[in-house]
Amino acid sequence: METKANYVLIGAFTLATAVFLLLFGLWAAKYSSERDWQEYRVVFTEPVTGLTEGSSVQYNGIAVGTVERLDLDREDPRRVIARLKIKASTPIKVDTKAKLSITGLTGVPFIQLTGGSPNAAWLARSSRDEMPIIATEASALQNIADTANRLVARMDGVLSEENVQRI
Repeated sequence: METKANYVLIGAFTLATAVFLLLFGLWAAKYSSERDWQEYRVVFTEPVTGLTEGSSVQYNGIAVGTVERLDLDREDPRRVIARLKIKASTPIKVDTKAKLSITGLTGVPFIQLTGGSPNAAWLARSSRDEMPIIATEASALQNIADTANRLVARMDGVLSEENVQRI
């Protein structure tokens, strides 16, 4: 006795169910991983030499995320916009500051987050499309470069042609 089973239909149903379960698993994994991370922007008004996509983001010396993307600001090319991906559990407050730092003396640049007083409000999105912006402060490297530029300018004044002739 032969049954009238439609093997093509059973096979198609099995394959469709397997594909649906695979896609559902991928969607669930993506949804879960997005809840574990928060995205922020940092706008630098100084050069970010050596900082690359994938560079570390540290909060008080502890690695909490990475630099996802670096772009020049379209309206002001002197500004660099860094998009950060940071663990959602990191306490990013409205008074948290970001600055460019370097590991050791000749190490790799990274973004250092500091501050964030306990009583300050959490830094949150103002709208669904807008990423929160972490304020910046001048890095030690920028301060050293500014001081060096002022010293060179003063030395140029001291060693002007008029002063050299007097000596």
